[in-house]
Amino acid sequence: MRVIVYDADRYDRGLLSLALRSALPELTVAKAGSLLELMHELSSGPVAAVVGDPGTTLAEVSDAIRFARQREPACLFWLFTAEEDAPTAESCVGLGVDGRDRKDSAGYLSLPQRLLERVRQTRELGERYPEEAATLMGSAVPAASALVDGEGRFRAVNQELEVLFNLPRYAMLDTGLAQMGAANERVALQQILNGPRQRNSLTLSVAHEGSASDEFSLLLRPLGEQPRQGSWWILSASPALRAAELPGSPALTARNAELEQLLFAVTHDLQAPLNSLASNARWLVARRSELGQELAESSQEIAALTKRMQQMLDGILAVSTVRSGQSEPEAVNLDNALTDALANLQSEIDEVRATIERYPLPTLLVNRQQMVQVFQNLLSNALKFRGPRPPRVRISSQDSGDCLRIVVQDNGIGIAPRDIPRIFGMFQRLHSEQEYPGLGIGLAICRQIVRAHGGELFVDSSPGNGSIFMMEFRGPGLRSVIRPVPREVASR
Repeated sequence: MRVIVYDADRYDRGLLSLALRSALPELTVAKAGSLLELMHELSSGPVAAVVGDPGTTLAEVSDAIRFARQREPACLFWLFTAEEDAPTAESCVGLGVDGRDRKDSAGYLSLPQRLLERVRQTRELGERYPEEAATLMGSAVPAASALVDGEGRFRAVNQELEVLFNLPRYAMLDTGLAQMGAANERVALQQILNGPRQRNSLTLSVAHEGSASDEFSLLLRPLGEQPRQGSWWILSASPALRAAELPGSPALTARNAELEQLLFAVTHDLQAPLNSLASNARWLVARRSELGQELAESSQEIAALTKRMQQMLDGILAVSTVRSGQSEPEAVNLDNALTDALANLQSEIDEVRATIERYPLPTLLVNRQQMVQVFQNLLSNALKFRGPRPPRVRISSQDSGDCLRIVVQDNGIGIAPRDIPRIFGMFQRLHSEQEYPGLGIGLAICRQIVRAHGGELFVDSSPGNGSIFMMEFRGPGLRSVIRPVPREVASR
């Protein structure tokens, strides 16, 4: 078993290494004093844990360990810092920190045993439920999820749940689900854990110091065929909707209508001055030979900017009218919608010599043209944000009965995890216009369309490893009417 001690202070590295070897003589301890040395050690072979003081490189160390977990999901990340509140718990949210101890005499004595016990528990979890543990601990699931034992303790927590609860992973692992929530919620949880092994849902209130509690909807599903004693559960969490926020509620419908009317009015009022500006810019460009060089260049720049402003207004309208323009859904074979999208992009596919792998897709009750637009936007991004290799895109579906996923996977340049929340925002770009042209509205439109059909759009990605976009439909949003008949993969 190999542990990496990461600390800029060589004396602290040596003392912690000695403490770990004293607890387990056969332990292999590697030392790293810089991020470069840490990356080298992480790539040198399996790692049970990275423990130490990252200082100001906390986020960078977290990213490095995230990549290591793709190969070794059970790799732990343990903080050993001089101050209890540095880094703060808030700054650790979403970074996958499994534990922390204070760097003092008591810490040097207690950390080795705590760390080795957590390593043992993690390995036991990996042996007992290897698929679920690897998926959650590697944060391969886009939904906020965890594994919970029969006593209501968190045994594995993904980084999405950290962000949703606004709690670092180590706080949840040390506290446990059974200690969270109001008294009546804890009673309801115990009744579920001690009751019949079946799917259950409940509401949980999570309190934060100095602020009001946030409410979350939890779904608990039994894991495996274990008896009630020692049973484990898969937990999925999402924000709880207030009555006024529920889809179809009069208050939410009225508020959305007001926002749509306001947005339409603003964009409509901007059209007149923009048209006038564009007209004057075209007049100047047509007479650029009569102008000096500086004025001629300025007039061309004004014309380009007005054209871009027009495109932005069109993009805002396209997003705002997804719901208001939603027509009555019809039974649409998504294979046919995909075919239409591919036909629209055929010249681009041929130009970059892309390979498209198609697997059977279901028939859904959706708006056909909007689903064509979703496929077209996702495919267009896969062709645009490509790496040095010819693009390869795989479109498939995953149907587990209570969840349907439409998956579009590519081998492109990928997205850094910290940038993923930005890509679905309006006009959010990760690259310059010169590198990759576009306005940054395609994914915002895709998400609006999927949500308008009761689903959600997720992405799992990392730089250099491509991206996996998933349209997910659950519960009321699951409107699959015909399951596809399996057939051989078709490539083009």
